[in-house]
Amino acid sequence: MELNRGVYSEPEDTLLTTRAQQFLAAGPADVVDLIGHICSLPGAPRIVAEHMAHAMFNGRPQFARTVDGRWMLVEKAAQSYEARTTSRKSEAHSDALHRLSYVVVDTETTGGQSMLHDRITEIAAVVVRNGEVAEVFETLVNPQRPIPPFVTRLTNITWDMVKHAPTFDRVVPDLMRVLEGNVFVAHNATFDWRFICNEVSRSTGHQLRGRRLCTVKMARKVVPQLPRRSLDYVARYYGVEIQNRHRAGGDALATAKCLIRMLSDLSDRGCETWGDLQSLLRVPAGRRKKRRHSGLPTPVTRDTTA
Repeated sequence: MELNRGVYSEPEDTLLTTRAQQFLAAGPADVVDLIGHICSLPGAPRIVAEHMAHAMFNGRPQFARTVDGRWMLVEKAAQSYEARTTSRKSEAHSDALHRLSYVVVDTETTGGQSMLHDRITEIAAVVVRNGEVAEVFETLVNPQRPIPPFVTRLTNITWDMVKHAPTFDRVVPDLMRVLEGNVFVAHNATFDWRFICNEVSRSTGHQLRGRRLCTVKMARKVVPQLPRRSLDYVARYYGVEIQNRHRAGGDALATAKCLIRMLSDLSDRGCETWGDLQSLLRVPAGRRKKRRHSGLPTPVTRDTTA
């Protein structure tokens, strides 16, 4: 299935939809009984129950109507988690890396706390297809909160630059067009994925799903001889010039070019499929001597994400 090969979005689960799935796991149910159970409204008028059910389940492919009008869970959604996981892994294993399309993302933010108060100030997404850069999307974003001075010193993004920029809810339609169907890639992918997921959730009520790939983890396997796997070191190794370092567009484009080179190196070594790559990334790296960290809090004064 194409959606399994790249990013897609779906409505977030809510308490009511979770209760509906649990209730319908026993089999199809009449809308009055269903709404009565999940909303604690026994005997609700049918027209009211119908309106509530349509509002609640609209856009959720796991819910469907039977031929006689009852609500049910579609068979795919009712499959066990293990069965779905096995099916996805089987499909993934056979996907050739050179046939997949990728979207290389970089974000600049007001800080590192995606779950709390920090927001995106700039985002770029570079589509890589058939071993070439196919599209570049880049925009400043109004974070609707101040940008700390140390972030401005790092990124050169000031409040004057973003105060008239679009807020994320205005950016998200164009961003999703670029993301959907492509494997999500970033240098330290967890950081960018969390920020984007939180912003998409706040703006649309949808959650992002799909394959992710971290070029930091790739570099550990492809160029293990490098003393560091920061974007600067990886780009220098491949002869990639980074223009506008610590800006979303410059970093995303450089990461995309490094991704293309690393995928080529992997192919030369016989790593041809998504399954091959995932197996390679799961192999533990050599043991390193652990460095003792201070228990005292330290200020964030430099970029640790790339």
